[in-house]
Amino acid sequence: MNLTKLSVSSIEILKTSGEFETNTYKFKLDDIIHVIDPGFGIGEFLGEEERVDVIITHGHYDHISGLPEIEFEKVYVSPEDSIALTDPTSNLSVFFTEPFAFEVEWYNIDEYFQTVLAPGHTPGSRIVIFDGVIFTGDVVFSNSIGRVDLYVDKSEQAAMRKQMTATIKRLRDLFKSFPEEWYICPGHGELVTIKRLFELNPFFK
Repeated sequence: MNLTKLSVSSIEILKTSGEFETNTYKFKLDDIIHVIDPGFGIGEFLGEEERVDVIITHGHYDHISGLPEIEFEKVYVSPEDSIALTDPTSNLSVFFTEPFAFEVEWYNIDEYFQTVLAPGHTPGSRIVIFDGVIFTGDVVFSNSIGRVDLYVDKSEQAAMRKQMTATIKRLRDLFKSFPEEWYICPGHGELVTIKRLFELNPFFK
């Protein structure tokens, strides 16, 4: 696996999206500023003339609501979750806040970054992997995993639970293959090393 090096010390961790405190990440790579999961309020952390590329781990509203605040060049998202950009029901904004949708051109995240398909929390959730840092969105947190029951019926919940179980099993094996000092950067909560993840998270013990 040929990975681009990224140090956790070079990443700004920005708390956005109000009560949910979405972790929005900002870093520079190849002279381009990248923002991962831009929550509401991201504009406070960007210069007026600052143009960026946006990486979206999954399409829930608290991870994309800051898009209008950004002068972005490109938006990278999975094909499965791209519908969330234009559908308030898919992005869940219709249930939590003023419904919103964006008409933006998007690029397939899998074609530009090292990703792992990680369905369960959403159909198109992606893990984005760099050498030293792994962005997990709402699939994996420091001490838990993402929900599978957000505004879906029981039959869909059962399917998503099955997907999430398979996803976590794959990720356990994958994370064990990486250096234990690499960092897990989740969509909410604290950052942890892989070593600490396996100590704290019951789904990875």
